[in-house]
Amino acid sequence: MQKLVARMLAVLIIGGAGFSAHAQEVTGYWKGVLNDRIHLLVHLTKNPAGKYEGSIENTDNESGPVPLSAIFATSRSLQLQANQVGGRFEGKWDEKQHAWTGKWSMQGQTLPLSLTRTDAPPPKPKDVPKPQDEAITRGPLPYRQRDVNFENRAAHVRLAGTLTLPPGKGPFPAVVLVSGTGANTRDEVSAGHKIFLVLADALTRKGVLVLRYDKRGVGNSTGNYSDATTADFASDAKAAVDWLAALPDVDPRHIGVIGHSEGGVIAPMVAVADKNVAFVVMLAGPGVRGDKLFVEQAAGVALASGAPLAYVEKRRAFDQTLYSAVVNAPDREAAMRGVQAVVARGLAEKIIEPQEAENLPNQVTGPWMSQFLKLDPGIALGKIHVPVLALNGSLDLAVPAKLNLPAIRRALKQDHDATVLELPGLNHLFQTAKTGAPSEFARIGETMAPSALSTITDWVQRHSGPAKTVAVSTAP
Repeated sequence: MQKLVARMLAVLIIGGAGFSAHAQEVTGYWKGVLNDRIHLLVHLTKNPAGKYEGSIENTDNESGPVPLSAIFATSRSLQLQANQVGGRFEGKWDEKQHAWTGKWSMQGQTLPLSLTRTDAPPPKPKDVPKPQDEAITRGPLPYRQRDVNFENRAAHVRLAGTLTLPPGKGPFPAVVLVSGTGANTRDEVSAGHKIFLVLADALTRKGVLVLRYDKRGVGNSTGNYSDATTADFASDAKAAVDWLAALPDVDPRHIGVIGHSEGGVIAPMVAVADKNVAFVVMLAGPGVRGDKLFVEQAAGVALASGAPLAYVEKRRAFDQTLYSAVVNAPDREAAMRGVQAVVARGLAEKIIEPQEAENLPNQVTGPWMSQFLKLDPGIALGKIHVPVLALNGSLDLAVPAKLNLPAIRRALKQDHDATVLELPGLNHLFQTAKTGAPSEFARIGETMAPSALSTITDWVQRHSGPAKTVAVSTAP
C-alpha cells in the first residue's frame, strides 16, 4: 500500500519550479508555497555545456530533492517538468511581484504557485523529536537482539533481518513482521519514523520473540525488488515463518504473522499456506480488491489535501475505468491496449496531464500493480481458521476503515476468534492525527500511538501462551 501512498504523497507534496527575473541567468534558489501549506525550494544550475539542470524539494519533510527533467525559459515565461512525479509548472514573470506566477498541474489537479528568488536555501524545519524511536536507540534494552539471515530457497533469495529475544530461557512465542508496499528495510521507515523498530520493541518487552527483515533486493537482502509482486513477498514471509519454526528459542505452536498495509494482505495469505502460523494481525490491511482500494485511496488523499470535489469525482470515475481495463484484460497486451485508450480519453478531457499520460500505461500494467489490482483479500481471509486481529485507524486515508473493515468482517464470518476494530483518531501509521493526510506523518512526533501498541501486544499475549512482560514499554 505504501507504494501508492508514496506516489500519491509525492503528487501532493511536490510543487512547481521557477526561473530568474533575468532570462539570461536563471541559476540559483527559488521558493514558493503550494496549497498554502507546502514549502518548496527550487535549485537551478548550469552545467559546463550551458544546459540548465535543477531540482525541486519539499522542505517540510525528509524526502529530499526531486530532479527536474526539463527546464524551458524565455524572458517572459517558464516551464518546468518533473517526470518522476508526472508534474508540470507553467508560469509568467510578474514584474510587480518579482515572481514567477503560474500553476502546478498533476493528475488533472491544478494549483496556483508563485516562486520568488531566495539568496540561500531557506532553513529546513527542525526535526520533530521521535521519543519512541530515540528511547529504543538510546537503550539500554532489557532484551537481546542479533542480526540474522535466512533463505527463501524457492526464490533463491537470502533475506537479512533482526531478531529480538526476550530475556530468560525459551522457547518463546514468536512473530514475523511483514512491511507494507515500498522498498522497506526491517524497520519499515516511513516519514522518518521507524515503525517496526517500535512495534518489535513493544512486543519483545511483552515476552514475544520478533523477526523483522529487509525486503528482497533492499538493505542487506538479496533478490530483485523491482520485479517482485505481492505473491513474491508472501513467499518471503512464509520462508521467515518456516525459519522461525526451526529455531530452538521459538515455541513452534505459537508463531504469528503481523502485517502492516500490504503486509496485512500478505499475513492471511501466509496463514493459509503455512500450518506453522497460529495467529494473524492485520494492521491497516485491505479488505477489498486492489482496484477498489486504490480508487478510494487516491480520492481520500486528494480531498484531505484540498483538491476540489468536482475534480476528485472526475478523477475517481477515470481511475475506475482505468483499473477495470487492467482487471478485465486476459493478458498484459490486452491490458495495455485498454489502458492506452482510457488514458487517451482522459487526456482529451483534461482529466490528466500529458506527463502522467505518458507514464500511466506502464505503471498500471506492470507486474506488481497488475497483480495487486486483481487481488481480493477476502479469498485468503475466508480460508483462515486461526485467530485474527484486524485494526484500522479511523483517519486512515490509504486503507479507509469504513471501506475495508466491513469487508474483513464479512470474510472472517466463519472464524470464531476474529477481532476487527476501528481505532479512533489514528492514521495509516497508527499515529494520533488530525486529518490523516500523508503530509502530517513527518510532523507528528509519535511513531505509534500507545493505544495501538497496547491493543496489539495485549491481544498477541492472549494468543501466545505464557508470554510474560519483561519491562515497561518505552512508549511515552
